[in-house]
Amino acid sequence: MLFPKLLTLSILAPTVVAFVPSLHRGIFDNHATQFSQNPLFQSSSSFDQNSETPEERAARMDLVRQLQKTFYQNEDVILPPSQGSTIIQDLPLWRVQWTELPGFQNVLNVHVPHYTNMFQKILYSDSNPKYFGQVYLPGGSDNLDNPEYRLEEGSKSTLIGVLMQIADYKQLEDGRFVMIVQSLERFRVIDVKRHHSPYAVATVEILPDTELIEAFEDDGFDEIVAHVKAVEDAFRFHPYEVRVLTMEESTGDDDTLSVSELSNYDALCKLEETNEESPASPAIDVNDLVFDEERKVWLRLDAMIKLLQKLMDPKNKEAVQVPTQILGLLPLEPNVPWPEEFALEKIAIKLEIENILVGTFSKSPFVRVDNMEGYSPLRRAQRLSHVIWILSDTVMALIDEDTMTRQDILEIESTEERLETAAKKLDLICNIISELLNKQ
Repeated sequence: MLFPKLLTLSILAPTVVAFVPSLHRGIFDNHATQFSQNPLFQSSSSFDQNSETPEERAARMDLVRQLQKTFYQNEDVILPPSQGSTIIQDLPLWRVQWTELPGFQNVLNVHVPHYTNMFQKILYSDSNPKYFGQVYLPGGSDNLDNPEYRLEEGSKSTLIGVLMQIADYKQLEDGRFVMIVQSLERFRVIDVKRHHSPYAVATVEILPDTELIEAFEDDGFDEIVAHVKAVEDAFRFHPYEVRVLTMEESTGDDDTLSVSELSNYDALCKLEETNEESPASPAIDVNDLVFDEERKVWLRLDAMIKLLQKLMDPKNKEAVQVPTQILGLLPLEPNVPWPEEFALEKIAIKLEIENILVGTFSKSPFVRVDNMEGYSPLRRAQRLSHVIWILSDTVMALIDEDTMTRQDILEIESTEERLETAAKKLDLICNIISELLNKQ
């Protein structure tokens, strides 16, 4: 029964990204910076780092950091789109071998010199939030200067990436950065300032899903203005949709840095009041097809959880748990009531009543996202269409060689299409589990 074990472990294992500083030593650990006169910074021929006291080492590294900040203090600020725009200018791009989806978060261990340089410029600038872009690049840095992967139409490179923000960071003594990063929005590269090493820099356009743009069109705006309004709406909601984590609250007693793979909503967030210049979200048709697909995903997810419970431990109704960041996306007022046997709503209500704190090391209140007045149900559905893949993409990779990659999911422009695709994958998983149960 190896396959059932793989199947259940893929879905149920706690999804945590962790970093243990003591287990990652870099190539710079045994190299002293060469200075003269000051005994803390003698030449490497007469200076042995191992003879330093902790106080001397701390003083030396503090001076190094101050020099770095002085060097980078005049870096350009990376700003969100200005009023009336959908564009972010001169966004540094982290081109790596994997894709993030909006709603996910990660711990980065940045050790490659050119990207250490990039993040130093971002972190030591006055930018806030501190943005960068992540774009999928097969082979990562090895292909950064490969002309076949230039960021242009007709090349092998994708032009669709995701806007990221740095929640918090720590620079280690060997120069590496350890950072908590969080993914926000899809974007398209529209103009490239630099394709090549040390890192790419581009102007990007933020891409809300088509339904979010069309909702503003239905309110009477033309397509261009509707796109602008949807982008403004997105950035207004970011403080609510992504609770910013700190290194301190995400670090355990053994110095392990650990974060959930999905971002939490911020229960304490207060959204800025809207006015004529910054309008509220558009009116939403609850009968829109996107909400039909959203409902299908929830029903299939509920069915999958019940099947897994039968496979693992039929007597334990809590043997299989759905990430709370997903449960919080359950609509409070679905356009069609949930079936009596629908279990996920009962679980979500229980979490609300008990005021459950969720998270790995960092703890925050469980959030039903619809409780925020004015929060767009289309953004709720869009979030689900991305984060639901945490439950299915690993499993599908085990059983389906033609499964969609996260980059395929990121490039889908429609929430409805992304949800429809997810529902089909969940159906396939349910069928496979049912076959396994029939063979027992």
